Amino acid sequence: MQHFRKIETEQSLRDARWNAARRLDDCTAYMANEAQRMGALGFAYLRRPEHSVRGPSWLRGATSSVAAHYRYAREIMGITDRDQLYA
Repeated sequence: MQHFRKIETEQSLRDARWNAARRLDDCTAYMANEAQRMGALGFAYLRRPEHSVRGPSWLRGATSSVAAHYRYAREIMGITDRDQLYA
């Protein structure tokens, strides 16, 4: 029998983490992780070269949407501005 290695996708790994959650603390940690991941992907998306021709209004809206993911993650984790060196 042949065994495949490393065939997991990002979605299947996230599903496994979610299915492994047993308590509310686990769910909170998962949601904070996902919010931070989406924020990081959003900032990478904003840096793509094809977005350099979009206007400042679009950039403000997109940046505030991405920042909201980080705010949500910090809210879930209970992190305040005083808790962070760079807030």
